[in-house]
Amino acid sequence: MQKLGEMKHVNVSRWFNKDATVTDIGSKKVVTCMESDRVKNVLHILSDRYRRLPVTDREGNLKGMVASTDIIRELSGVGKKRKLELEVRIKDAMTKNVFTIDRNTKMNDAIEFFRKHRKGSYPITYRKKLVGTISEWDIVRQIRGNMGVRVSDLMIRKPLVAQDSHTVLDVSKMLGMGGFRRLPVVRNGILVGIITPRDILSHLHKNNIPVKLREQKSSVKIIMTSRVYTVSPDDDAYEAVKLMITKRIGGLPVVEDHELLGIITERDIVDVIEL
Repeated sequence: MQKLGEMKHVNVSRWFNKDATVTDIGSKKVVTCMESDRVKNVLHILSDRYRRLPVTDREGNLKGMVASTDIIRELSGVGKKRKLELEVRIKDAMTKNVFTIDRNTKMNDAIEFFRKHRKGSYPITYRKKLVGTISEWDIVRQIRGNMGVRVSDLMIRKPLVAQDSHTVLDVSKMLGMGGFRRLPVVRNGILVGIITPRDILSHLHKNNIPVKLREQKSSVKIIMTSRVYTVSPDDDAYEAVKLMITKRIGGLPVVEDHELLGIITERDIVDVIEL
């Protein structure tokens, strides 16, 4: 995957309160899980709308984070443990040492934090207590007008793709090893779908599959999203932002004449904005 050179930053301060902190922009009502929860009991949360969940103890102290890609990496057999089953507790799948953001952090500093550490969301803490989360989504949804840059200026060119002939296991390994949030699915270079970790976890949860993910040899076509929202390379980047916000999706394939040219994500937007 590649980008063409460095992009100049786009000033978006007109849509942000200059004194805003992460607690003004982020989410205060946070869905969490606990170290003692079993993987199978958290699947429904991660397969619904959450990519990453803070893990806390009973006193609200942050103990780590668990992401859908963490679960998929272990269930597909490419993780460090290689023996993770649905009955295993979250503490055996979570990431323990995570970056956090203090609740008083100003948004301009938070944006730099996102660019430096390259995660989609972070816990907001105060004296080690979890008080909220902030995500790339929270930042991007503040943008309310044309950005003055084209989608083609920001998109990732030649993204990693899955073929529609791949199995659920094949794609799970690709997502798990690379930590990707989504993969376009193509046939002969033509976009035919998109698949996310959420699709895979939803498949496991809805079908109550009590076996390891590495036994899933069905075609990815049965679980991918076939109706894919896309943008044109010549669109202003705000067209991508609007679709991300209205459809609540974090990334969009960029196509021209049905041919996949690239992909643009929330991260690509956050990478170029400044206050």
